[in-house]
Amino acid sequence: MDTMEAETVTLHELLGRHWTLGAPVTSVAFDLAGQVVAFALADGALAIAPLTDIEPPQDRCRIALDGGRTTISPRREPVPPLTKVAISDAPFHLAPIGASGFIASDRSRLVGVSASGITQLAANHGSPIDLVTPVQAGGILAASGGSVISYDSNGDVGWLQERAGGNASAIAVSSDSRRFAMGVDGCLLVRAFGPRPEPAASFDFGSISTLSWSPDGSWLAISVAKTGIVLVRLSDARIVRIPGYPASVASLSWSADSRVLVTSGGYRVIAWDVSSLSDASEQPTNLATARARFVLVEAVDMHSERHLVAAGYGDGMVVVTRIGDPDELVVKPPGRGPVRALQWSRDGQHLAFGTSGGEAAIVTFPPHIFK
Repeated sequence: MDTMEAETVTLHELLGRHWTLGAPVTSVAFDLAGQVVAFALADGALAIAPLTDIEPPQDRCRIALDGGRTTISPRREPVPPLTKVAISDAPFHLAPIGASGFIASDRSRLVGVSASGITQLAANHGSPIDLVTPVQAGGILAASGGSVISYDSNGDVGWLQERAGGNASAIAVSSDSRRFAMGVDGCLLVRAFGPRPEPAASFDFGSISTLSWSPDGSWLAISVAKTGIVLVRLSDARIVRIPGYPASVASLSWSADSRVLVTSGGYRVIAWDVSSLSDASEQPTNLATARARFVLVEAVDMHSERHLVAAGYGDGMVVVTRIGDPDELVVKPPGRGPVRALQWSRDGQHLAFGTSGGEAAIVTFPPHIFK
């Protein structure tokens, strides 16, 4: 296939590497060193792929001398397979830890996984692990049996909070790694790091499925079952309720400047200008983003540097669009089941996603594509 023929090929094929894994993808995580990406599978396996591409898109770009038009040649070699590792016999939780590794939960155990796929037992809690979540400095928090345990980047226990709450349905850490929030038994709990935390803030919202801190630590975004989303400003306990979503919101993501919150759960990308909230505002301004469809948005993630959002739909489509812009770049056409996991790399160069149909993909964008 020559470059002219390649113009009819999707970006998914031209810029991406993709694999069929035989089980639904449940989550995705990049290691902190930016070397690999890991896909958690519903059958208890973990699939790991290097971010280094033997045929990167920038090496296949050609710029015409007469007009400057850019074309991308297709790959000449097959994409190498991923490394698959057996973790559990059931779906598990996944988080990066240290510079280039991961932690996966196996019922009551934590399993460390290196970038090359070597596993070792990291801890045995003796009770089921509800959730694990990364900490900015490279460690993790694990919620198990009503307690929260902090592990540093080496996997050593930093502190333990016993009776921090009941079984956790959601957990998130502030960007300064000084506080964490949990959804427990229909309540939102906010606690300080350390074995003897300051008194917890508590809010009764109902069943919480997803939590996300704004990067500046000012706001907590909360997905509440059958309610929509709730914003909580912790400095003055202000609560902003945003109902009316057609489906549960499974995915929340903030812009790097904390001004915009993007959510799934609608028939288009839902973007809220949280910076527009005044003391008299009942809700933030909605920024019409991407196109409306008859298929729900299942997953969203904001770019680390630009006001770009990637969105995955219930029919398998993946798009990238600018906040407040109806135009969109179709990265992957529909197919292979709903998009269940989607994440940008820290440098914003790679987009990884997985579907319930068992497809995992990494799309690498040439540096000039978003100018």
